[in-house]
Amino acid sequence: MSFWLNVTNQARDDITRNASWWAENHSLDEALTWYDSVYDQLNELLAFPESHGLAAENDAFPYELREKLVGGKKRTYRAIFTIEGAEIRVLTIRRAAQRAITPDDA
Repeated sequence: MSFWLNVTNQARDDITRNASWWAENHSLDEALTWYDSVYDQLNELLAFPESHGLAAENDAFPYELREKLVGGKKRTYRAIFTIEGAEIRVLTIRRAAQRAITPDDA
């Protein structure tokens, strides 16, 4: 099956906000590298999205919720996504240490 990727506005905002923090607290070059890496890693979902495990929050949602670790070398962010037909919808990008998402967040 051929998939297409939908990075929601929320997920795009999350990526931009985290890259901005990185630029302010580390360096612009590192922030840009991180930003590009995250989008490259999200595009990897197009190959085998079902190979990524269910998110810890899956049972709280009426649809299947999966996650992929993304970010820099350590990949300390979670890309929370769902698969609906051929669409891979990335809902949010969160630090792994952040609280679990709820249906109200999505």
